[in-house]
Parts: sequence; structure tokens; C-alpha cells
Amino acid sequence: MKEKTVITGMGVLCAGGAGKEEFATTIREGASAVRKLAHVDVATLHTKIGGAIDEETLESLCEDKDASKRLDRCSLLAQIAAEMCYADSGLQATEDVPSRKGVLLGTAMGTIHTIEDCYRRYWVDKTPTMRPSTIPRGLLNMPASEIAMRYGLLKINQTVSTACSSSLLALAMANDYILSGTADIILVGGVDCPLAPGAFRMWDSLRIMTRGFNDRPEEASRPFDAARSGIVLSEGCGFVVLERESTAANRNTRIYAQVLGAGQSNDAHPMLDPRMDAQVECMEEAMANAGVGIGDLSHIQAHATGTPLGDVAEANAIKYVFDKDAAEIPVSSIKSVIGHTLGASGILSVIAVLIGMEQGFIPPTINLENLDPECNLDCVPNAAREAKMETAMINSFGLGGTNVSLIVRRP
Repeated sequence: MKEKTVITGMGVLCAGGAGKEEFATTIREGASAVRKLAHVDVATLHTKIGGAIDEETLESLCEDKDASKRLDRCSLLAQIAAEMCYADSGLQATEDVPSRKGVLLGTAMGTIHTIEDCYRRYWVDKTPTMRPSTIPRGLLNMPASEIAMRYGLLKINQTVSTACSSSLLALAMANDYILSGTADIILVGGVDCPLAPGAFRMWDSLRIMTRGFNDRPEEASRPFDAARSGIVLSEGCGFVVLERESTAANRNTRIYAQVLGAGQSNDAHPMLDPRMDAQVECMEEAMANAGVGIGDLSHIQAHATGTPLGDVAEANAIKYVFDKDAAEIPVSSIKSVIGHTLGASGILSVIAVLIGMEQGFIPPTINLENLDPECNLDCVPNAAREAKMETAMINSFGLGGTNVSLIVRRP
């Protein structure tokens, strides 16, 4: 029998909570983490809200007090979430584990804070020289490399960047590495910190962030709702430990879920106009690789970001794939609660699903007051649903066209 891969640890740090317990409470209660932004000058911007991590929380979680000076914010979040994940998996307490370990990290904007600081020093402050730490802080692969060094991960160290689908693609790649025998244990994560002043202005100019809820930030992120008007940008990081099932059994560790399979596709199409047929191909390939049928899914954790075009395309793709059964499958989006964390969104969606499997609930889509008739699915409106979740699909569709669907099952 073909051996499976399993998820044995998780760590999370985002506007919705620090640690899996806080995150679970936020998701289960449907408590919006979106607020008015205090650290960004938004006076001249159309969008003035987002999902920011509280600075006091971040400081309290950082044991290395010099880390904030040495590391980019992206690397700092990754270190904290990876530490939570590593501890949760029991790897710290296990001496006899395989040496073929690695890290795969997905990110869209990476070390944007360091890059912005560099440009500000040169163009605004007219500083003729840069800090020697700029390159070690600012390279896109540094967050993953810092983690590899911290835990002695000697086999794989890779950074994946496909916009919003980065971390789910990283998990699919890690699954392939383990199944092929290339590695035994991989720390898989996603991180993005797009609330840097310049980065936030770039997103504001793209006109895909919601603009009509600055006075009601908690109501702003509303996937599938008829009044949705765009994404809410957030920062965050999540990690899981993926390993061979036999390795987990030898360690006698808890297993959250099995990874059954994944699918990929690409739009090759104008980036703000997602292709339904590409999403259909992605989901169908994931189901074929996972060996599951239309009636086997308990839940779909949708990519659904709250854009007028994107939500309809995904809803139509789901209806095409599942046909008459589509209305029977609970479909929801945790972005309604925590906002869109870009490259971290896929792995945070996985973690939300794992928590739902463990605790017996399906995450809600909050702010769903009037379902868009074109998104006529069971979108789990406004309150978590008590239910036994056996098998779930997670969708992650990246700006630029890279689509990923992944299927997990309770052990």
C-alpha cells in the first residue's frame, strides 16, 4: 500500500490570533480581526483598514529581543509561528528522527519592509550607504533560511512565490518530496506582511481592496455577499509539519490529518479576470490524485477573497465540478474573518480546516447578509456549523494565474 503523508504540527500568528488556540476561537466565533490601520498613514488612501498583528503581542512572543533589529518583519513572524509549530509537533522532544528534514515557505511580497526601508534611506534620507544587514534581511529566501539554520534542516530549503497560492503550492510540493523519498519531514509555511506603507499604497492603487467599509471595518470582508467590493489586506503567518506516516507512527505523535493529494493549473489570462475552466481543472485533478469522489467531501474551504469577479468564478467552478451535489457541500472562506494574507492564506486555510476537523465544526463565512445569486452555494453564513468534517478541499488561486487545490482527511 502506498504510504501517506500526515500533518503533525501547526503554528499560527495573524490578526486573528497568536497560537492555534486563539486562532481557533476567532474562527469558531467568527470574530472579525479587521480594524482601522493605526501604523500606516492612510489619510490620502481610499482604503484605511486591514488585519494587523498587535505590536505588543508580537513583542511578547519574541524571546530573542534583538530579532526585530536583525530580521525583517516577515522573518520575525515566520520564526515565531515555526517555533509554535515545531513544539506542537513534538519534534523538539524527539531525539531519534530522520535527518532528511527541510523547510518550504510560500510568500507573495516577502521582505518588503526591508526593501522599503532601503529605498527610504536612499531616496528620502539621502543616506549614501546602506546597512550591511540589508541583504541578509532583504533577500526573499531569508525567512526560510533563518528557519533552516535554527532547526538544522539539512535537506530542503526553498521559497515559493506564486502570489496568493504560494503556501498551498509549497504544501503540495512538500507532499511530492516526501512521497518521492526525497525528504522525511518538512516544515511548510506561508508568510506575508503587506501592510508596509509603500506596499499598502500599491495595493490601494490597484483598486481591488474594498473602499466602502472604512467606518465599519469588521463588516468589510464579505466573500459571496452581494455587497462585497474587494479584498481586505492582512498580515500573517502559518506553519504545519508534514511527514511520512510511518515516521509519525515511530514518534508516536498526534496526527491532525492525512494529505490525500493536490491539483494545479494556470490561467494564462488577464490576472484580474480568473478563468473558471482553469479552476475546474485544478479541483478535478486534486480529486483524481486524492482518489476521492464528488460525494466524499465534507467541506470546501474556498479561496473567495471578496472580489466581484473572483467569487463568482470560483462558485461557478464548484458548481460545474460538483453539479447537483454542489449545493450540499458547505463552502466557506476564513478571509471573511481574518482578511487576505496573500501568500500565507493557503496554509492558514489548511490550519482552519484542521482545527475544524479536530473540534467538530465548519468555519463560517461572516458578513454574509445577502448571498449573491450567482454564488448560490451553502456558504455557512455568519456562524460556525457543528459538524463532523472528514474530508475537505482547500482552494488557493493566485493573482497571476497559479491555482492550487489540496485535499486532506481526518486520520
